[in-house]
Amino acid sequence: MAKERLSRRDFLRFSAAAGAGAILAACAPAEPQVVTVKETVMVEGEAVEVTRVVEETVKETVVVEVPAMDERKLVRMYAQGLTPRERLDTDRWAPPQHMWVSEREYEALHPDVDIDFVPELPTGWDEWFVTQMTAGTAPEIVWYQRGFIQRDYVKGWLINMSPALEEPNEYVPDNTRWYDVFQVPCIESGRAPDGDIYMITGDIVGTGIFYNADLLDDLGLDVPTTWGAFDDVQSAIREAGTIPFSVSYDLGGGAPLYGSWSTRVFCDVLYDKRMGEIKGTNQPVERTWKPGENIPTQDMVKAILDGRYGATDPEWMEMLNLLKGWSVHYPEGFWAVPADQVYPLWVQGDAAMAWQGSWMNKPIHNDPLREFEWGVFDNLPTVTEEDSPFGGAPFPAMAGVGGVFQYAVASTANDNGVLNETIDWMKFITAPTNLIALLNDHGGFAPGTKDTTGADPTLSVYTNMMVKYGTERMEPFDSMLTREFAVRLWELLQLYMADQMTAEAMAEEVQQEMLTGAQLLCDENPDWNC
Repeated sequence: MAKERLSRRDFLRFSAAAGAGAILAACAPAEPQVVTVKETVMVEGEAVEVTRVVEETVKETVVVEVPAMDERKLVRMYAQGLTPRERLDTDRWAPPQHMWVSEREYEALHPDVDIDFVPELPTGWDEWFVTQMTAGTAPEIVWYQRGFIQRDYVKGWLINMSPALEEPNEYVPDNTRWYDVFQVPCIESGRAPDGDIYMITGDIVGTGIFYNADLLDDLGLDVPTTWGAFDDVQSAIREAGTIPFSVSYDLGGGAPLYGSWSTRVFCDVLYDKRMGEIKGTNQPVERTWKPGENIPTQDMVKAILDGRYGATDPEWMEMLNLLKGWSVHYPEGFWAVPADQVYPLWVQGDAAMAWQGSWMNKPIHNDPLREFEWGVFDNLPTVTEEDSPFGGAPFPAMAGVGGVFQYAVASTANDNGVLNETIDWMKFITAPTNLIALLNDHGGFAPGTKDTTGADPTLSVYTNMMVKYGTERMEPFDSMLTREFAVRLWELLQLYMADQMTAEAMAEEVQQEMLTGAQLLCDENPDWNC
């Protein structure tokens, strides 16, 4: 596909160099007209010119001008996991490529627009994003982390999409309001505290405990449903000579991922009886599909500053205790195991279980390295009251709205004079037929549209967890406070899990970081009244 893309662009460049990029688009019939026709005829062997009047239909030639490359309107997009690329010899399954198909289809409809994809970043998205936004050099469309809207919407980096969402999406039959294309929890996930939407969410992501079913069968073990039974199963697996649970806590991606997942769901369970107090209403707080929807950043800031939530709470200390207890079943030196080694350990049979995401659905189904039957836990095993004095509630699904299709329009779209084209391209790729084709090509995310015709049915195991259990009620640590807080939290968590810091020392330092971050956000947002 890349070769096709290059040859097309080369053709347009050569056309521009020749002076005109005009192509014949159609011959449109006009109304019948009376015309005079001169013709030569033979009369008795001699050529005689005669004139006659006839009625005929004259066809009009319609010419469409294809602008030269430097005249086309450029819309750049950082599509993250949907970024298309060629398959490499080292790929064991096909990489995403359907964005190229969407690009060709869109540019055929809009020859004055050039869609260009920014190469996917292997790491460092947060730093790249801040740098690009601060410098005013960001692509017109950027993949965006849902929870960051709380702290970024006031910076002028992102375009308010609310007005456009009230307009029709011309690429969806009979649509009169683009907003109505989406499932409400999905599109609402992009709404900021000011009431406007700054991100378009088009998918649903899930995670689960993947397990080697053959290994469990060989050892006579059942899938556990309680935390105590989970510990027993992992102990039996370790005694049989296999790593029970593959995980990483390195700072290059492990701790910010698995540390985030673990702390998010553990906090929800262990604080279950105090959710109303943290919210400030003393009323039950329900789970929803959107992580942190019912106790968002502004509520967490108030709770931290008022002393209703903190890292020195007994519930927080119990979370650290449970995490440390679980870690005896992790790979040796897990705090330094690279995050990209978690899946290989499991798929090659070296580890019995791994916490993975729906984005690995396609690889697992197609990976030739997997030589065993596999399954996914219905949910994390419940921490019961016998396991912990703060237990009793089932875990929320470590899932939510927004995974690979979380896109914001950067203010550079307006600065570069291509805002209308950028929004139109977004409408095109969110039309359900186009969106579902993109997601199916990737293989790891369910559509967040109301119309799910043609969606991959194998993803239902992940979405079912979210529907049954909901997601965590408190804003996740990644986006609860400041970026600096999250970075420091994962550093401290790694040290604690690697036995380089006591639970008490970690909790005290995290508490100070919490207070600093909360006060900063309070000062930056006086309308929060904290």
